[in-house]
Amino acid sequence: MDSLWITGYENEIERCKKLYDNFDEGAGFIKSVFDAISKYDDQHHTQIPPIDHLSPPAEESTEMMKQDQSLKLRPDLNAKQFSELFKTVCSEATKANPALKKIMSDLLNRTDIFLSGEGKVLSLEKIKEFRDLLKKEAAIENDMATFLFSIVLSSIYRRQFESIPMGLRTDLYEGGDCPLCGEQPHFGMLCPEDGAKVLECWLCGSRWLHSRVKCPYCSNEDREELGYFTIEGNDNCRVNYCLSCRRYYKIIDARNFNTDGNIVLTIHNLASLGYDILARKEGFSPGSGLEWVNENELSDRQD
Repeated sequence: MDSLWITGYENEIERCKKLYDNFDEGAGFIKSVFDAISKYDDQHHTQIPPIDHLSPPAEESTEMMKQDQSLKLRPDLNAKQFSELFKTVCSEATKANPALKKIMSDLLNRTDIFLSGEGKVLSLEKIKEFRDLLKKEAAIENDMATFLFSIVLSSIYRRQFESIPMGLRTDLYEGGDCPLCGEQPHFGMLCPEDGAKVLECWLCGSRWLHSRVKCPYCSNEDREELGYFTIEGNDNCRVNYCLSCRRYYKIIDARNFNTDGNIVLTIHNLASLGYDILARKEGFSPGSGLEWVNENELSDRQD
């Protein structure tokens, strides 16, 4: 796990407050949740099992990277750990915003019921199914459900993936899915030193170079069908879209601010949700499958 996920979030929040309009309103909430995650990580990081044994031998892994084949490492999660961290984040969200108390209480009750019918381990797919079920049956909006589950899952997976061998040749990989876990990206950045496009996995935190003129979802390379747009007056974030598959992802232009590229992109993603709303109003869907936009926010779409 990139140590910045835990050690750099405070500075990144302060930077994003200057870069993105209206982020001040939610910055305190996000900081309180990350504070809780950091505290939990300090107390429980030794309980995270390593997954280096799941990675193929070096020669096989290298060949897969050359062929743009993801290793698709998706270890099952400890049900107790998932429950503890999920409850910790929900509790902190309630403290930061008391108006969420009723919704969070309902979520925790439903979580206990869900887990009571499961074993000691949970697959990523099972947890995603549970998230989607909550969005249908509980009074929780898309953005809050996506935030809670992505932040908890990413916290666990990033720590687990620390044990992956450092010599893994992800520099040979040019695919659109994450080279390690196979998830589809939601954001990335343009590097400050050379403008190269780097994608980051929202789940495990892996980063890899990707062609600036290529859709990571359908591999379309037609310049006439690929483009990007920004919010007027703020080009720190770009919405990259593909007219072929009608999907989008966000790119943070790190050339615009003084940084060496060591930025917490997850914070930038949370600070730039207005760009997700704009993308959805333009008729594009998130290629990652992470829905950050609520239905009421699309009601004024002009077809």
